[in-house]
Amino acid sequence: MPYWDMITRSFAIAWRHKYLWLLALFAGEGGGASANYSSSGQSNPTPGNVPNFASLPQQVADWFSHNLGVVVAVAVLIVLLSIAFFVLAAVCEGALVRASAEHDHERPFGLRTAWQCGVATMGAIIRFRLLLIALGLPVFIVLFGLVAGLVLAILNRNTGLAIALGGLALLVFLAAFVFAIYLSFLDRLGIRAAVLEVLGARAALVRGHRLLVKRLGRVLLVWLLSIATSIVVGICAAIVLAILVLPAIFLGVSAYTSGSGLFWLVLVVAVVILLPIVLVVEGFIVAQSSTYWTLAFRRLEIDPAPFYAYQQVPAPSPGPAT
Repeated sequence: MPYWDMITRSFAIAWRHKYLWLLALFAGEGGGASANYSSSGQSNPTPGNVPNFASLPQQVADWFSHNLGVVVAVAVLIVLLSIAFFVLAAVCEGALVRASAEHDHERPFGLRTAWQCGVATMGAIIRFRLLLIALGLPVFIVLFGLVAGLVLAILNRNTGLAIALGGLALLVFLAAFVFAIYLSFLDRLGIRAAVLEVLGARAALVRGHRLLVKRLGRVLLVWLLSIATSIVVGICAAIVLAILVLPAIFLGVSAYTSGSGLFWLVLVVAVVILLPIVLVVEGFIVAQSSTYWTLAFRRLEIDPAPFYAYQQVPAPSPGPAT
């Protein structure tokens, strides 16, 4: 496999077609209560008093009972936003993978056609990711139960049970870590099988597992190279952002320590200017990484086949690539 060529080509594709950065960003996301304590027949608390942590659960319960409507509304809003971003991520993931493959094939392609491709594969990607969640959830539940049991054993000062649960939790954690890496490989390979080979969720999962088993050495090398590339790119991005952020930090600290009203102006200007820069850098890094894995998938195929013509969307109109 041309490993170095995949790295350089992924950077070139991500740099030339900047709409991939936008897709990459999304492909991956009342009332207050104040307590004033006073007592009758008792002395007022002094700063040296130790807080009464024993009453904390009751205070939390009282706060929830007084703000139940706000808690329910926030919970519903969070659930709805999570579902919306989950669906949006599925669309953008399919669009990003398909666009990277088309640009690797040197076909004219743009944001509108990529979005249509993402919408067409949205259902398969959602079902695929739900399958991955179903595979990983039992392991998480077991590990969470062991950790909870360990904490309870420590609180009850049951040393023998704590040691046993701690050792078992460590073994399960190591196994879960390896399993999480396996699921991450299935995610990278299976998503691309669903998009580029037009497979269903279960078939894409099987395809990703088969490709991982048959080409384990190559997949591991691709993975290690992606980690090394991410480290180098991350260091370069951190240096660039530090050059931009440090002056704003110095100005903000100086204004704050001197009590100047310019502090809030510096804060607002820094956020307005630096936040878009951070999002652009993050979008480029994620687009490059996704493109790299798309190129690797196309070169890891066990049974080489012609590049699939996408039938669910119309062919892109002629013209310069976006």
